[in-house]
Amino acid sequence: MNVTRIVIIGGGFAGVKCAKTLRRRLRAQAHEIILFSLENHMVFSPLLADAVGSSLNPFDVVVPLRQMLPGVLCRSEAVRHVDVDRSEVEYEGHDGQLRRIAYDHLVIACGNISKLDAVPGMADHAFPLKTIGDAGVLRSHVLEQMEKAEVCDDPARKRWYLSFIVVGGGYSGVETAGEINDLVRDSRRYFHNIRPEDIAVTLIHSRDQILPEIGPNLREFARVKMQQAGVKILLDTRVMLATPEGIGLKGGDFIKGATTVCTIGSTMAPVVAGMSSAKEGGRLVTEPDMRLRGIQNVWAIGDCAYIVNAYDSQPASPTGQFAEREGRQVADNIARALRGEGTRPFYFKPLGQLCSIGGRTAVAELFGAKLSGFLAWFAWRGVYWLKVPSWSQRFKVGFDWAWLLFFPRDLSHVKVNLTDRVSRAHYQSGDFVYREGDPATSFYVIEKGEAEGLRRTTDSCGEEVLGVLGPGSFFGEQALIGNRPRAASVRARSPLDILVLGRDVFTHMSGSLAPLRNALAQTLTSRAPNYWQEHPRTYEILRRIPLSAFVEPAPQPILKPTATIRDVGKAFIESGSDFLYVSSDGVSLEGVVTLTDAMRAWAAKEGQGTIVSAFMTATPIAVTLDDSSMVAAATLRDRQLKWIPVVRDCQSRQIAGCIRVRTTMACLLKELERGDALTGGGT
Repeated sequence: MNVTRIVIIGGGFAGVKCAKTLRRRLRAQAHEIILFSLENHMVFSPLLADAVGSSLNPFDVVVPLRQMLPGVLCRSEAVRHVDVDRSEVEYEGHDGQLRRIAYDHLVIACGNISKLDAVPGMADHAFPLKTIGDAGVLRSHVLEQMEKAEVCDDPARKRWYLSFIVVGGGYSGVETAGEINDLVRDSRRYFHNIRPEDIAVTLIHSRDQILPEIGPNLREFARVKMQQAGVKILLDTRVMLATPEGIGLKGGDFIKGATTVCTIGSTMAPVVAGMSSAKEGGRLVTEPDMRLRGIQNVWAIGDCAYIVNAYDSQPASPTGQFAEREGRQVADNIARALRGEGTRPFYFKPLGQLCSIGGRTAVAELFGAKLSGFLAWFAWRGVYWLKVPSWSQRFKVGFDWAWLLFFPRDLSHVKVNLTDRVSRAHYQSGDFVYREGDPATSFYVIEKGEAEGLRRTTDSCGEEVLGVLGPGSFFGEQALIGNRPRAASVRARSPLDILVLGRDVFTHMSGSLAPLRNALAQTLTSRAPNYWQEHPRTYEILRRIPLSAFVEPAPQPILKPTATIRDVGKAFIESGSDFLYVSSDGVSLEGVVTLTDAMRAWAAKEGQGTIVSAFMTATPIAVTLDDSSMVAAATLRDRQLKWIPVVRDCQSRQIAGCIRVRTTMACLLKELERGDALTGGGT
């Protein structure tokens, strides 16, 4: 007997409902149903916020696919590519090898994935909320901040620990902000040193009202109730950056907080992005019956599909209730197609909207009726309890909710060792990567931007800049190797992106990778803490003479980024310099190109049409006119440079000239000789 194979990609609401319906509609002997899902469970996403707020056990909001879908072959392998011409799916097998499986019908229900990098630093410093792992990590983090605040003796730091920022005023953002607010404020009575005024929960939304999916009256009710509960709501506010200290807003304001949760930002799953089918807003465009345009045996449902609802001729909303109906109706259409019958367009009249806002309060629109307050909250819990996919999970969820009526939330959490890791971090100008005296936990490599090293002055009244670090520079190794606190501070001079290696990763790499070990040894020598102690006269001269005394005019001509190799060659011949600046407007420094760079580009036979922007060093490290001569000298010494650009400030990067080692050395020698002549001594 020929077996018809139906492959489903995605284990969310849409994919699971499709698989379950197909299994009921089709005979198992004649139809094989395969569901690909990276996780072996379905996440009941409407209750993720409850898991964050410790209203539910995180494992109570997931349902094992194998137990929920008997008769369906579940595979927790990643689908890499869909070949619609050959009706095959390419996936990554258990051993990492790519394999293919043929299908008679394919249902794409893989949803979207989180994309936080649209805002600088958001991917590095914000918590997403898409999976049960996200909810568990965020819950543990919130509780850990409370534990830190309890023992913190610095009032400002205590408030920072207890400041929670949620970005996005849709369902997920509102429910998450409400649950975090309830968790922290309700649990405060078990802590001795946390006051109500120490706690701050801020919800940020870019529109003029939260919850755009529901009516204006309910939106306003939700806003007022949340503010009365202690949640600060910022509307018409855009987030421009995220750092370890908090987030920056459009207009320059900065909100400090140890916890940032981002509930916005998503993009196409890689398998969808790799398909050539028509897309609208990053979603696969379908025919009215949910087939992909022009393809008879491939269907798309859920968040990854752009489906027009025949009920109102509007695009179907990417919510759970729509996803379930799409899954059911596409299964019916596949069954009809297999029988040779006509398919039907997607048609669904929305049942309403529900959103919990914390404090046993919710807003709801059900079957045209508008509810708010405790009654809406009770309806919210009842509806979602009935929608939990299995009776075993319903009993667990119901028990957890009933428990909270009589007992407090569970405050236990598992501490995770975060030192053995490789991650990225973003800092804005003026942010400290670490401060002098901090414990050594990580090793840092600059990917983009500039940083400066600082150390407290001997009178402890201020800090002096020790040097400037740029792309490719690394720091933090001395304290790790010596197992001691940080001997200096590092602060961002410009927007800074860095690679962060935990202590264990650094130890393993520095011990096993010879080039890194050699580079560390060389850097440790150049950054020896007693270097200036061994050259006290040079140190005093550099502190006394202003930087302007060493600055020379910028080498001419200044090249445009579009200059060709031939243009660059002529410029070097005319200037006699071994380096030139690159600038579009002749004012702001964009890059530098050396004679060696130009010769390598020419030798590579890349053609005379190759432009300088292809081989220049972009945004090179530079010192500013406000820096001291010692900073310039230390930067030249640490990086073993023969010259360094000088700009007016880090923001505008207006070209002010350059400093050359030979000119600096000549000036120092003159000062040393003058001092010897005055004292009658010798060097």
